[in-house]
Amino acid sequence: MQTPVSSPFVPAPGGFYSPAVRAGNLLFLSGQLPLDLHGRLVPGGIVEQTNQVLSNLQHLLHAADADLTHLVQVTIYVAGMEHWPAVNAAYHSFLTAVPVPPARAVVPVTELHYGALVEIQAIAVVVP
Repeated sequence: MQTPVSSPFVPAPGGFYSPAVRAGNLLFLSGQLPLDLHGRLVPGGIVEQTNQVLSNLQHLLHAADADLTHLVQVTIYVAGMEHWPAVNAAYHSFLTAVPVPPARAVVPVTELHYGALVEIQAIAVVVP
């Protein structure tokens, strides 16, 4: 059985998808863009955008009674590898207290929706 998961602290989807879907003990988190609660791209550069994306993921995890320690896999899409050091530093600061970092893939892309510089999707294991 699949259950959609959303959070009042994350912008509503702008298309036909769920922000996250729980299937048994797995939580699939859709790619999060650096959008504020009103669906606007956050001002600033790659650090501000990465922090917003990670904050959005954290809100969705909390809505499913989970946290960053439940992440098992993360895929990061970054618009240009020149941004990677800043993305990696912001990512590390969010996951510093996580005892086992999730598996991760980094995919350089030429363009992301809304002109974003970063997008992150993830999978978590949530024990009922």
